[in-house]
Amino acid sequence: MAAGPLTTALLADLGRKLSAEERETLLIETGQILSNCNPVDEIGSATGIVIGYVQSGKTMSFTTLTALAADHGYRMVIYLAGIKNNLLDQTTKRLKSDLQTEAENMKIFRVLQSPTMAEDSATLIKNTLSQRRKPVVLITVLKHYKHIGELTQIIKTPEVRDALGSQGVLIIDDEADQASLNTYARKNSKAEDWEEDEFSSTYSSILDLKAALKNHTYIQYTATPQGPLLINIMDLLSPKFHVLLTPGGGYTGGKTFFVDQPGLIVEIPRQEVYHYKLNDLEHCPQSLIEALQLFLIGVAIVVEIKQKARFLSMMVHADRETDASKKFHKWVKAILGSWADRLNDLDEGDPSRLELIAEFKSVYPEAVKLMDEPPAFDAVIEALLDVILDYRIHLVIGQGSKRSPEINWSSASAHILIGAEMLNRGYTVEGLAVSYMPRYTIGKANADTIQQRCRFFGYKRSYIQSCRVFLPEGTIEEYEDYVKHEEIMRGELSTKSLEEFEKVLVLSSSMNPTRNNILTKDIVRSKLLGWRQLNALQHIEENTRIVEEFRAAHEFTLFEDYKTSDRNHLMAKVPIDEAISFLRDFKISNVPDTLRKSSTIQYLNHMKEHTDLKYAYVFDMAYQVNQGRERSLIEKDGKLKINNIFSGASLSGSLVYPGDRYVYYPDFLCIQIHKIRLKHDSEWNRKILYTLGIYYPESLEHTFVGMP
Repeated sequence: MAAGPLTTALLADLGRKLSAEERETLLIETGQILSNCNPVDEIGSATGIVIGYVQSGKTMSFTTLTALAADHGYRMVIYLAGIKNNLLDQTTKRLKSDLQTEAENMKIFRVLQSPTMAEDSATLIKNTLSQRRKPVVLITVLKHYKHIGELTQIIKTPEVRDALGSQGVLIIDDEADQASLNTYARKNSKAEDWEEDEFSSTYSSILDLKAALKNHTYIQYTATPQGPLLINIMDLLSPKFHVLLTPGGGYTGGKTFFVDQPGLIVEIPRQEVYHYKLNDLEHCPQSLIEALQLFLIGVAIVVEIKQKARFLSMMVHADRETDASKKFHKWVKAILGSWADRLNDLDEGDPSRLELIAEFKSVYPEAVKLMDEPPAFDAVIEALLDVILDYRIHLVIGQGSKRSPEINWSSASAHILIGAEMLNRGYTVEGLAVSYMPRYTIGKANADTIQQRCRFFGYKRSYIQSCRVFLPEGTIEEYEDYVKHEEIMRGELSTKSLEEFEKVLVLSSSMNPTRNNILTKDIVRSKLLGWRQLNALQHIEENTRIVEEFRAAHEFTLFEDYKTSDRNHLMAKVPIDEAISFLRDFKISNVPDTLRKSSTIQYLNHMKEHTDLKYAYVFDMAYQVNQGRERSLIEKDGKLKINNIFSGASLSGSLVYPGDRYVYYPDFLCIQIHKIRLKHDSEWNRKILYTLGIYYPESLEHTFVGMP
């Protein structure tokens, strides 16, 4: 799509950051995204995924998309801007700055952060949409069901609904996998089924927002390489297109740190790896002292001597517990204060001063080992005398309802940020050079957790020689696996459609390095044991096609002759990979069953690799009942679900019928295909659809639990 005046102006402004080639790539990829969106003036919807690297410029992409959409007549853009207020503030500020909404474009864009009914935001939005100059409404909202629900209420008001009509709306979900199904997959509830109230209602609220808009496109921005999570998103929100973002030439991601230049990684000794219970350090670890020294030397060289940056920063991420952050903050503050005093207040010949200079000299070779022409150590120490007096330490932790104060990056040459979860995904650390992350993990972390801590990725090519990342041995190995997996995933996505990619994602062990750790023993014992039913009330035509194609591809035989069409069922013994493919293809659009389906696939893949599980049984229930067996549709907590798909036992007829739950083989995973004719006092009455019943055998549960 051609750039209009807003996009042209934005790209020109980005000329300070991007080369001409990078701006051209950005425009091409943004055009690909918008060209797949629902047309600006047609009722309908579309969903897509935009996949970038961590810290690679996703915000720049959706800001450019906003400008291009405005140039082509879209009237509203909604941003689901993270799960924390600081991320919401960060996104809003960035949009206002890049799109100059408070300068020359103030009459083109109207930015609203967290609009509410109480503030009469509906009237403000209606008036904006009704103006003859056709300004674009930009709405940033916290990714939380209450905030999204409040916005949905506003959208549903008659004044906004009438003013918006069928005009195009974009919903941009930043960090789409955050606050998602995966967050709740590990809940060890003892209930047999996943219930709606076990989940954040985030995705339900997104679906409600989508339903309130006549013409919209939902665009998920993510950098996650975690296979099961992408499967969850694909099932629930059914994306139809994807775009891979190309990072700029100055980008330094996982491949740079863990493949191309492994010398950037420093291993933290095992005894210095922090855990608030298992290893609550009493004294500042030596590795942190060395990290601080490397950082200050880097600032002296990059900022003071070579002047390649205005400032650099360091991040210390010790543990999720805020007390740990406070402990490390105390250590860092005391160390830097002592160094400043010794270097600048003591005489040049003072033994304490000379000892400190000797310590810096001992780490100097490590600091400059990747530099082609490093400055002399004496020049570095001379510059360091000023650096040690020009730093700021920031404790970045949650403080109840208070938001962390915004950092004034221009206030110092060196910034040291110490914090916990506030420094995770989405938080931008400007000029990050040294990262110190001594977090002790029990077991293997999953890919999305690893990704959250990738703040050290980004555009650092100009000072990459002074970057260092301090990590425990096990974490280094996890990052190496993560990077390998990320490159495989992007390679597959670059040549495959989403449908083709999803099949590879499910069946390829190389596509999910943490698959075996997704499920807990409690989940397998409580939720993946015995009979469970799915409620496939959406995608009726697509699921009908999927079932018919599966039937045609397999040879079914009669399970047992119970003499009546309602009780006679066909069965097929199928390879486990084909059972997995069938589950993958079958569409589910409610939160609990989407998670059940995804977890079943993960469970089967795990068992396939670690046991002799090679087959599953698929049953075509009551195959002669063309109109389906009648089942009631009931309402529970505002949600519709099929009351019970399984027929019970019966003593009537020529043979005793044991019931649908006995149509199975007890030592195999069994999938029943049920054709259902709904009974309900609504438009659902007499609708015919397919849904599934799944039997998880006790033998597999024991095998799973017994594994180390």
